[in-house]
Amino acid sequence: MMYNAVTIKSEYKNIVTEVPMKINSEARFTTFEAVSMIVGNSIGTGIIAVPYLATKNSMLDVVWMVVIAYCINVILHLIIAELSYNNGGVQLVKSFEGELFHGKMKKVFSWIIFAVYGIAIMIGISGNINGGAQIFVNWFGIPFAAAQVIYYVIAGIVVFIGMKAVGIAQKYAVILLMGIVAVMTVATFMHPLNSFYTADLLALYSMVVFATSANQAVIQVVKGLDGDAKKIRKSIFIGFALSSVFVLVVTMSVLMGTKGTLDKELAYMQLGESIGSWAMILAGIFSLFALLTTFWSNTLALRDVVHEQTGIGNRVSWLAATIPCILFAIFGVNSFIILTRIMSGVVVLVSIMLVLTYGKSRKKAGSSPICGVVGTVPFQVLMVVSTVISAIGALIPLS
Repeated sequence: MMYNAVTIKSEYKNIVTEVPMKINSEARFTTFEAVSMIVGNSIGTGIIAVPYLATKNSMLDVVWMVVIAYCINVILHLIIAELSYNNGGVQLVKSFEGELFHGKMKKVFSWIIFAVYGIAIMIGISGNINGGAQIFVNWFGIPFAAAQVIYYVIAGIVVFIGMKAVGIAQKYAVILLMGIVAVMTVATFMHPLNSFYTADLLALYSMVVFATSANQAVIQVVKGLDGDAKKIRKSIFIGFALSSVFVLVVTMSVLMGTKGTLDKELAYMQLGESIGSWAMILAGIFSLFALLTTFWSNTLALRDVVHEQTGIGNRVSWLAATIPCILFAIFGVNSFIILTRIMSGVVVLVSIMLVLTYGKSRKKAGSSPICGVVGTVPFQVLMVVSTVISAIGALIPLS
């Protein structure tokens, strides 16, 4: 069992002592499972929407946006991982409560952040449900509301079983997605139909950062790897590298291989239609599993947030966290792109509070086993600037 330390200064003696804080987890991950958690979380809702936004920019814009997003996300998620590590592997709400809030209003602020952060994740999950439902409607021609419920039940079974089941499912889903992308990419380059397009650059940047982010999964990696700082760093670097490659390859394939104007929010489905009936089936499977992997990670995280805040059991927490998501998906906003862009704006704003909390946590801990130099003040400022830019991009109307 790995332990991390919180530094405490005695008010009577100028002595610094290290008090170990145990990282509690219901399951342990292999490194591959940890990497798959990150990749699975980051290639779902956002990556499917990126090609839709990329039609308004050049492919060169997409490439350098993905490179910038990789650097930003590696730094940001190292910070998230170390903040959670310093607080025993808890989700961000409890880290905020432990590091940022004090005094009589501590619990009040904690519940406010719980509500804001929880709603942000719920919005993303609702968008995910709608995306999965669209696939079922395309396949089976069933009513949209029925498709939403079916997707919710099928996707939820894995998370309901537990954290280890999610890790194993993510691993095999990522392998499957890699295989499908390889086949679809070869087919696209054999019969390219288009050159590239061209300027909602801020909107693209916001979505690419969101598409390759995995806030919740990184915290699950901290727990699943039992606080092993070296393995955590390795998983973050590799996981986001694979996610970035996914974004580039999928976007390039869609832009090169789609017939006519790209008008479907699930862009990979339209690519499949352009290549042929067999490719349409593969594109549907890819889109479904890309959404499933994100659903698994996000609902697992939301379950943990509810569990940590209320103390109720994991399965009841999962139901309490996700039933509002399916209700919002059915009765709320139906646009996949609108929901994902709302979430991207809210989540990046929460990141500002994350950076402030991390700064306090790093000082209190007196060491930085995960971040090292990239957790210092200049990089913290960079994260705030990036967050503001992403928030602006998420709010820009699409032309």
